[in-house]
Amino acid sequence: MKHDIDIFEFYTQDGLTVADDHRWDRDKNAKLLNIVFAGGTFGNFLKYFIDKFSNKTPEIDDEPFTDIGTSHTITKIKFSGMIQRYHSSFIKDNEGETGLPICLILPSKEKHFLFLKKAMIYRSDDAKTSPDDLWKKAVGEMPILLKGQAQNILKLYDIKEQAHFSWIPKFIVRDWYKLEFLQDIKDTQDYQWFEQFKKHPFFGLQNVFHLDLESFFDWNVFLTNIKKLDQVFGLALDFDRLEQMKILFERGHRLDDIRKECNLVEQVLMNETDDSLTDLDVSTEAFIYAYFEKRYPDIQLPLTNRFFRDYTEIKQFLEHFPNWYRRSNPNIG
Repeated sequence: MKHDIDIFEFYTQDGLTVADDHRWDRDKNAKLLNIVFAGGTFGNFLKYFIDKFSNKTPEIDDEPFTDIGTSHTITKIKFSGMIQRYHSSFIKDNEGETGLPICLILPSKEKHFLFLKKAMIYRSDDAKTSPDDLWKKAVGEMPILLKGQAQNILKLYDIKEQAHFSWIPKFIVRDWYKLEFLQDIKDTQDYQWFEQFKKHPFFGLQNVFHLDLESFFDWNVFLTNIKKLDQVFGLALDFDRLEQMKILFERGHRLDDIRKECNLVEQVLMNETDDSLTDLDVSTEAFIYAYFEKRYPDIQLPLTNRFFRDYTEIKQFLEHFPNWYRRSNPNIG
């Protein structure tokens, strides 16, 4: 399935559109490094980190983090201007430029696309909008960022009750998210957005480094990749301050419930650990449903508001699912 994608389309949490050549940082471009990223994927943190630990820039003492682990307090911090961060409108703002030093932050794993489902509405602009709002909030009280999704659900599931104070059942919201996670990753809109973004002809004329989004989920991956980034662009990062770097990274990670939840799910599914699954949001529950339905294509997991307690309970359901209820899953293939 090919989606109609415009990588320059950008909305604020108030539903307002942003010009496709909008300049997100102080200057048109930066001399040392230009970080170009999708909202919610740690471009602000990366800018802060490099500006703080580079020997080419003045020391920064201010803290970057908000209470949810985003680095959006940086608007109050005095930066060197040698490292700046932008969204995709950087392309149009710099038409005709060549050889610019650019870092693109890109997803590489399926859990990253789960993260994006949450982060793009929760972390962007610190809106704190959650997939759970689709079933916890009344239809008429839906946040702007979710209004379109709510209408899609009401239409797809033919839900007649649409009064201001009516609610979409949780099991329906979970099923709606599951339908996308059941798709081949290459058929999803988010995957195709990033493919179109990174393959834009503009970047073929620049000096570009692809930074794996996994760097922000694991300190060791971050350190490996930040060293490569340092070598490519001569950032002069002071690795004698490695302990300070790690403390900063882990402080941001500790505040970020979305990253922690995505890492938890990966651990449970890959290693079959019995961590509690009782406090997951509905999109993460859907991700787990899709994971097992793709592996057991003749079993559909239950349409109930209650979710499984842990991995053992899921395995028990799958192992004891009666043969006479098995059917080819109509949502696969």
